[in-house]
Amino acid sequence: MMIAMQDDPSPPAELPLDKILPLRLKNLLESNGIYTVEAAFRAYPDQLLKLPGMGISKFRQLERILFPGETFTPRRVPPPIPYAQGSSLNGMLLPGTVQALARGGITTVAQLRAASRKNLLAIKALGPTKLREIDRLLLLGKSATTVRDDLPIRHIKGSSLNGSLSPAVVRALARGGITTLEQLLAAERKKLMNIRGLGALKLREIESVYFPELS
Repeated sequence: MMIAMQDDPSPPAELPLDKILPLRLKNLLESNGIYTVEAAFRAYPDQLLKLPGMGISKFRQLERILFPGETFTPRRVPPPIPYAQGSSLNGMLLPGTVQALARGGITTVAQLRAASRKNLLAIKALGPTKLREIDRLLLLGKSATTVRDDLPIRHIKGSSLNGSLSPAVVRALARGGITTLEQLLAAERKKLMNIRGLGALKLREIESVYFPELS
C-alpha cells in the first residue's frame, strides 16, 4: 500500500500595501520596489528613510500605521564646516565671516585687530551683522550694537543704517539727510555736530561702531 506524499505547505501570501496604506504612501513604496507590508517591515527603518520622496512626515505617517508605538529618530550628521583655506580665524568666527575677511586679505587675528572699521566696511559681504560678531570676538569697546542685541530694533523708514546703530541715532542722522553708510563715512564731524538731536553721546556711539580708532 502506497502512502501519498503531501506537498510542502505553501508560505502564506504577503499582505498587499493597498489593504492597509493610503494611496499616496502605497504609490511611493511601490515606485521604489516595495509591494507588500512584509517588504516594508524588512525595509524599516533605514531603507525606508533613504527612499526618494520619503520625507520625515511621510515616514512618521508610515510608522503610525505599520509600527504603532515605534518612533525611530534618524541620527543627524552635521555637514562639514566650509573653512576658509589658510585662515587662522577658522572656528573663531562663523564660516561666512571668515570667508568674507579672507576675500579682504584678513586671515589672522593680528590683521583683524589692525584693520580700521572703515577698511572692514569696504569688504564685500561684511555687513553690520558680521561686524557685530567681530566686535564680540575682539571686544572693540562697548559698541551700541553689542549692548542692544537683546532689544527689538525699531526701523527708521528709508535708512540703511537700521540695525547697526540705535534707533535714536538713526533717526537723528535721517533728519540731517544721512541715511546710508556712504553718506555717514563722507560726513565731516562738524556737519554731524550741527545735526539737531545728535549730541555727544550719540556721536560717541557712531565712533564706537564705525570709527573705533577715533573713539
